[in-house]
Amino acid sequence: MNGSEWMDLTVLERKKYNFLGEVEDLTHQLAQALDRNDQVAARMLLAMRQEPVLHLEEVDSAGKARRESLSGEDRERISALLKGGEPHSNEERVFQEQAQKARRLLERVVELDRRVSFRMAGENSFYKKNK
Repeated sequence: MNGSEWMDLTVLERKKYNFLGEVEDLTHQLAQALDRNDQVAARMLLAMRQEPVLHLEEVDSAGKARRESLSGEDRERISALLKGGEPHSNEERVFQEQAQKARRLLERVVELDRRVSFRMAGENSFYKKNK
């Protein structure tokens, strides 16, 4: 892959990270609204959270489509980097670092969302149903 292809993939990972940051912030605000028993704010924050989640899905789909359009060798290289393989160039290193940052943020968002979901829905939580 050339430098601009790595840049395109890195930009998509950065966009993913930014949308995840928005989701994390809104989820924190949602948790605070629940602490205050502010149902109006909680409903508003749930609705507001939908937009960055939808953008996140679009960016994720674009990244998957972009990777699928690459040669098998390039897809294997990306997969290796995403699994912690050693980067062979600065472009690969930058991509890997950005993808790792996005993955770590996603893990934090999922854990926070899990706690909020259990708090709001109890035994009917999305996470309880999917175990």
